[in-house]
Amino acid sequence: MRRTLITATLFAAAGLVAQAQDAKPTMGLETAGTIVAACIDHAEANAQAVAIAVYDQHGNLRAFARMDDASAGVSDIAMWKGKSAGKYGYATAMTAEWGIGPGDVANWRGGLPIHLEGGELIGGVGVSGAPSVFDEECGNVGIAAAGLPMADIMEVDAED
Repeated sequence: MRRTLITATLFAAAGLVAQAQDAKPTMGLETAGTIVAACIDHAEANAQAVAIAVYDQHGNLRAFARMDDASAGVSDIAMWKGKSAGKYGYATAMTAEWGIGPGDVANWRGGLPIHLEGGELIGGVGVSGAPSVFDEECGNVGIAAAGLPMADIMEVDAED
């Protein structure tokens, strides 16, 4: 009797653990690569040189590229923007409005969150090396090329 009770308890507990571990969608490597490639094509077509970083929603880098003519410093900035947008789910144009916060919250435009059609956050893309408006445009071109809904872009102030 005791053995049966223990076995039943273990099966019930295993069922609860299995339910708690349902997989959530996340940024796949192929999707991240598509975003980077489309952004590079767009930048080349517009005579811009940028770095592009794509992260999943947990802050893990999934794909990165720095175009040959982009300065070395833009790499870190693109990564900062992409990680911020991916982890927090907000465009860096919006987080810039928050003021100075933790170091991983980007406060320069050019980072966009990436969502599925249903609105679930799966990551973020950061672009740096061109004017901020182009960085955002480039990120959205990549997002669209991956068949995902483009991120909302905040209105641009005169000084941007």
